[in-house]
Amino acid sequence: MITPSDTILYKLSDAQIKECIQNAFYLTDFITDRSDLHSRSFLEKFMDVLLGEISERMVIEWLRSNGKYAESAVDKRSEHPDLGHDIWIKNTKGKISKYSVKSSISGLKSDMKDILSIFSPAFKTEEIRDINIQVYFWLKLYDKPRISVPSENNAAIIGWMKDSDLRNCAEQPYATESRPKLDLRLNQMRPMNDLLQYLL
Repeated sequence: MITPSDTILYKLSDAQIKECIQNAFYLTDFITDRSDLHSRSFLEKFMDVLLGEISERMVIEWLRSNGKYAESAVDKRSEHPDLGHDIWIKNTKGKISKYSVKSSISGLKSDMKDILSIFSPAFKTEEIRDINIQVYFWLKLYDKPRISVPSENNAAIIGWMKDSDLRNCAEQPYATESRPKLDLRLNQMRPMNDLLQYLL
């Protein structure tokens, strides 16, 4: 079971954040919303795409910092950027695997122990890939200093799960969305450091 100390607080450089912003600005026009998602304004969609870009880059840079092969699977200048997976990784036999990275944000909880025990991974059954990684951002609306917008200072790579961990997991409805979520908690994911032994 994951504890707060298992999560990865990997902070990108200002230059890397700026690249994510540039990519998100371009990609937002070409993202098609799912039918079960509420209508979003451009700014809301842009922010969601940006958090996804930052999450993907955090995972890639953390893996590279540990000497592992990691490349984005997304053509950042494509008009059809959503492949259903985000990163190419090599296992210890050199085989390329598809990794999915999901980003979520909490405005309700800012304590990592609460985030891990209350919230669920953001993968739907049809979105499950070889390896599935969750990144979380959190606001601090009632603390000092107050953080009321997403910040790379308040972001962590939570953990990972294999496709076989998730395939038979039951789904339940979101309380605030008309779509399902996996019936498990973030603290049931695998620690990121455990993933390294399977990678080249």
